[in-house]
Amino acid sequence: MLFQHSYRMKETACAKNKEAKPGCYRNIFAVWFRSSGWRQASKCKLHIQSLQCSVKLHRKRRECMVKQYSSDISNLVDNDRLPEALSKAKQFYEDERRLSAYDQVEYFCTSMLQSFSPLNSQSNAHLLPEETKEAMAGLIFAASRIGELKELQIIRSLFVERFGLGFDKDCVELRPGHLVSSEIVKILETKMPRDALSPENLLEISKNYKTNTTTYVDSASRDNLGIANSDMAAKRETENGW
Repeated sequence: MLFQHSYRMKETACAKNKEAKPGCYRNIFAVWFRSSGWRQASKCKLHIQSLQCSVKLHRKRRECMVKQYSSDISNLVDNDRLPEALSKAKQFYEDERRLSAYDQVEYFCTSMLQSFSPLNSQSNAHLLPEETKEAMAGLIFAASRIGELKELQIIRSLFVERFGLGFDKDCVELRPGHLVSSEIVKILETKMPRDALSPENLLEISKNYKTNTTTYVDSASRDNLGIANSDMAAKRETENGW
């Protein structure tokens, strides 16, 4: 009896050891999930397309602001009000740099959409094609510096979900070996040069504004003149019965 009881206890202990722990199942599921097709791929693609539309909208607003600042600076310079022109120039340069950043974001979006399929099958960011990695790195970096483009934040979180936090931190903190392009880093990280607000640059802004305005007016005048001449010719044909 004692022998049988001892044998049953050993059998029970062996059975317990053979039972898989819940943590093992979770680890196996995590590996399988990350290696399988990306279920958020379509969502990510839609947000990238939405980001392209958002960039165009914000660019139009910034361009209007830049034109207004240029006009204000030109008028202030003409009236020898340089201190006021300097304060306008600071915002002018900030908006100009933001427009350059928008151009980079738009380029990254186009690049991502052209080579998007690897994201669906590969969960290791470092094994993606170079152009895909660089575009993804650029969007992550831009998301950490450009707050008005909300889609960027969503896209960044989807990248973290798919590829982990390590690649994200490499890009945001510009760690050694990061893949963020030097162009977007220069635009968003470089401080404004001291000579950017010099009187010479104010005069340059004013000169460019006047040149662009004159060119636009001349072009519009020529277009209007052409329309007027066409209307006159049509009127003569009607009067002469042609």
